[in-house]
Amino acid sequence: MAEKVQVDVLVVGAGMAGVCAAVAAARGGAKTILTDRFSFLGGNMTAGLLGNFLTFHNMRGEQIANGIPQEVVDELIKFGGAFPEGHLPNAYGHAGSFTPIDGEVLKLVTQKMCLDAGVQLVLGTYALGPIMEGDRVAGVRIANKSGEGEIRAGIVIDSSGDADIAAQAGAPFHLGDEQGKMMSITLVFRLGEVNLEKHIQFVKANPQQFMMGEDPYIEKTREEIAAGLKSHKDFPLVTGYYNAVKEAQSRGELHSNRQRMIFSITPIHGVVTMNSTSMLGYSGVDNDDLTAVALEGREQIFQVRDFFKKYAPGFEDSYVLDSAAALGVRETRRIIGEEILTQEDCIEGRKGPRDIGRGAYCLDLHQPSGIIEHRHIKNGESYGIPYGVMVPQKVESCLVTGRCVSSDRFANGSVRNQAHIMAMGQAAGAAAAMCVERRVSPRELDVDRLREQLQR
Repeated sequence: MAEKVQVDVLVVGAGMAGVCAAVAAARGGAKTILTDRFSFLGGNMTAGLLGNFLTFHNMRGEQIANGIPQEVVDELIKFGGAFPEGHLPNAYGHAGSFTPIDGEVLKLVTQKMCLDAGVQLVLGTYALGPIMEGDRVAGVRIANKSGEGEIRAGIVIDSSGDADIAAQAGAPFHLGDEQGKMMSITLVFRLGEVNLEKHIQFVKANPQQFMMGEDPYIEKTREEIAAGLKSHKDFPLVTGYYNAVKEAQSRGELHSNRQRMIFSITPIHGVVTMNSTSMLGYSGVDNDDLTAVALEGREQIFQVRDFFKKYAPGFEDSYVLDSAAALGVRETRRIIGEEILTQEDCIEGRKGPRDIGRGAYCLDLHQPSGIIEHRHIKNGESYGIPYGVMVPQKVESCLVTGRCVSSDRFANGSVRNQAHIMAMGQAAGAAAAMCVERRVSPRELDVDRLREQLQR
């Protein structure tokens, strides 16, 4: 592309928040560019092999994410990249529904949605830093195979995953916990040739070894839930193997960073996504740490493979199909915004007049110690996500969307999940287009008008 370009809206980072933001901005009439370092879209869902959306429903079964996020799911179903039902029940019980997807199909669906909306894609491109005009983010410096350049924009949406642009622009932020320690990092991989029907019979016979019905709202025992499982689609996200994990760790066969193993089904027959590696004590914004994480994660992949082949019925013939191109970083920066989402807001299911989306995933914190701690939203409800969590303090013409929005750590453990960041992405994109049209900053935007637009 040319060395200098001017657009209405620039979206940096093509994870699912960025994709939804770009589509919404372009549909709102804004000339929009979406950049990413990869040659495809989807972020952690594709490069990170995450393989599922959590969660489109609260524990009551009420859908809390619709609009562009649901459109993505509908398109995946159309192209065979999701189960015909789309959203599956979640016997694990930490979220209201579970939506397995095929990342390769998602790459196609996301690019089609962007191109159909008129978004210009600039891929294979690194964002070097913001272009500042006083306290205003006027654009971003980029680098790719064509060299270095500039993309200037009326509004910049930072969906980099780490608030890179906002932080470099001078926006205040928190990093990890009070000591700067961050949640564990995972290198996701996939196993092929898994007999899931054999596995579900093992689950039904050993329910005490698996987490089912975690949220107290469900009011069912593991045994009651297990008795009702008819196929692997009734238990699409599996966590457990408590005794086997202890035994394997005592023998030195498995890393000691987790007390349970996690995997999820995919729409591809015999293929599962493994979320069972865990690297502790690293920073997701330190390149030396990220290099070390990648090396340790590669070692752990084959430990986990051998664990499942030995201890998990149905996995005897399984093999490593592939591993993620991007690390599964759960936590880095959280901007300090005009509003802050707190764990009390989430647990109490609070809603307000400035909400631009809903969240319903449990408050999921992977502690630096390796302990996974969950807190649940009362009465199976959902909470509101206020617009101001995307508006960073001290910088103008910039919105931040994705997992680094303004929140405390436990609230971030919920709002960082895929359906929630997609809803925030749509809101950010719609807001950016409205700001350009009305010639106002994100801080000045009439949130009532934005909410009306999102409801439409």
